[in-house]
Amino acid sequence: MNVETLIYAYLAICLAMIVFNCVCIVVFRRQDRLLKRRSTRLADDIKEQIQLIQAGGLVSEDHQKFLCRKLRRIGNLMAFDETLDRLLHQTPEPTWVYIKKIRPVFTQVAAENRYHGSMQQAYFAYVLCKYRILSGRAVPLIMELMMRLLEEPSLYCRENALQTIYSTGDCGCVVRALRRVDENGYFHHAKLLTDGLLTFTGNHQQLAQMLWKQFEAFSVSMQVVILDYIRFSGTVWNDEILPLLSDEDRDDELRFSCIRYFGKHPDMRAYPILLTFLEHPGNHRWEYAAICATALASYPGERTVLALKRAMNHSSWYIRFNASRSLESFHLTYEDLGDVMDGRDRYAREILQYQMDLQQAKKEQEAVPV
Repeated sequence: MNVETLIYAYLAICLAMIVFNCVCIVVFRRQDRLLKRRSTRLADDIKEQIQLIQAGGLVSEDHQKFLCRKLRRIGNLMAFDETLDRLLHQTPEPTWVYIKKIRPVFTQVAAENRYHGSMQQAYFAYVLCKYRILSGRAVPLIMELMMRLLEEPSLYCRENALQTIYSTGDCGCVVRALRRVDENGYFHHAKLLTDGLLTFTGNHQQLAQMLWKQFEAFSVSMQVVILDYIRFSGTVWNDEILPLLSDEDRDDELRFSCIRYFGKHPDMRAYPILLTFLEHPGNHRWEYAAICATALASYPGERTVLALKRAMNHSSWYIRFNASRSLESFHLTYEDLGDVMDGRDRYAREILQYQMDLQQAKKEQEAVPV
């Protein structure tokens, strides 16, 4: 193939790309105009219903039937979402009352389920969560749809379905959903699951109890999610988690989560175990000592300070760094840290000085009037 042919081929490709971009611009602009027209018409209808509610009436049956017909299509659902979003910024309280009144419409739309593909159904789940359609009530029909979405390979689809389930405040549905996610084999990041559980609108103590009853039925990765959720939710499960920390047969990641738990919820029964991990790691992975160096900040005392000082000379940067942060949190004097600051380990001295300077800078910044 000669150079001239290559040039013509390149020009043809460039021309095709220009045509494609022009077509996309035309199509997208047309869709935007269509969406705005639909949104404007919906806004007029919704404002009329809001005025009716404010006058002491109810949402008309004709309006509910109109919504049932229109919201079957994803384009109309997008226009509805845009309309509600705008009205919530203009008149939040009346709009929330209106949304509460039309909840049955979404049950009917879910029953027909005319959305095509996982992405359209994921958007429907997003709308349900955004406008709290299932707040305080788990409609069985919609819950079954959400459970089916949890089996989709799309992370976006599964996450939107989970957010909708969290918004119901129903502990049983949440436990069932986590079991479904755990069993379907698709990767779902632990942080997404933990953060999602923390948005649960129901009773966190009750949810933690139900999860703990089925704890052994979950995989290790989901067990870690449950422990992290318990740690951040404010519920206290020291008696139940302490045996997990002591059990040498448990997975390392699970025990790491236990260490972090006892760093947030101090328990003197766990204290000797944490010290042992830091001072005598033995055959354990270095992460045990590193995480314990952070957790021991919740156990101030002479014994802890001595252990953390020794950790400052460890070969692992992470252990040194975490130990320096914990020591600084005790607000010790220079004399208390003299053996480190005047010792032979220059790196230990510098990293501790860095932590002290950093905290001092933060205090000075906070003291500056805004």
